[in-house]
Amino acid sequence: MADITATINPQTSAGPQKVSVTLPAAAAAQNSSLSLKLLGDVDTTNLDDGALLQYRSSDQKFVTRTEIITTTGTLVFNCGQF
Repeated sequence: MADITATINPQTSAGPQKVSVTLPAAAAAQNSSLSLKLLGDVDTTNLDDGALLQYRSSDQKFVTRTEIITTTGTLVFNCGQF
């Protein structure tokens, strides 16, 4: 996909250049062959009903887990700012 840019500067009294983005067809977005488990950085070896996706820094992959285990007894969920 080509880079999409807009030019904005204070001397342009009419506003920014118009930008349009073409989205994939609805059929492509609903394609059942698009699967998270097919991504190279996702390990679904232990995929089970109710599993969570967790990042594993040792191999830089996302892994599926059905348990969250802590060795400190403390769990901190920092999900960013919204």
